[in-house]
Amino acid sequence: MASTNLSPREEEIVSLCAEGLTNEAIAHRLGISVGTVNTYWLRIKLKVGGLGRTDTVVRVIKGRAEKALQATNESRELLTAMLVDHHDSDFEARATLARFHFAMSQVSATVWATDTSLKINILANEALPSSRCGVKWEVGKTVYEIFKTTDTTNLAVAAHLRALTGEESVIGLDGEFKDLQLRVSPLADEAGDIVGCISLLSLARP
Repeated sequence: MASTNLSPREEEIVSLCAEGLTNEAIAHRLGISVGTVNTYWLRIKLKVGGLGRTDTVVRVIKGRAEKALQATNESRELLTAMLVDHHDSDFEARATLARFHFAMSQVSATVWATDTSLKINILANEALPSSRCGVKWEVGKTVYEIFKTTDTTNLAVAAHLRALTGEESVIGLDGEFKDLQLRVSPLADEAGDIVGCISLLSLARP
């Protein structure tokens, strides 16, 4: 299979297609011709190896999910080190945080870490959810605030509460987040005690 490293414009076209837009609608949204959109699709298919639009999008989203999963595991290790290693200098902590943000910038996903009160302590790539619900996602806010509910049975909130008991969840969301998938894992310290959650929000597979 050819390289699957898509350009930013190619990634954008795949994402718009995943949202349900036709080639004509994509062309209108991006201010380009339908012919140009078709040319981009040809390039994308050559890189990904898909047979048609649907198959191509599925392959790209699957690749994103695999990258996101890998990034989640790497980020969990980075976050654990940041939260439990009290001997790090301020410079080392900032360097670790920079590595975390860089890792997450490579995938279409948002990652955050909370403490046991579900307050966000670390956040990367907050633009994806912030553009969905009109709530600015930022460090210091709680999961209840960013998902705009205090209902403990809410899918996102419940997944975080389960993580605090040691259970990992991978769920599809509803409402304003209906096309997104949430993965929430327990975050434990070196002694094995749960000190919070690490969560990843990404586009759901079509």
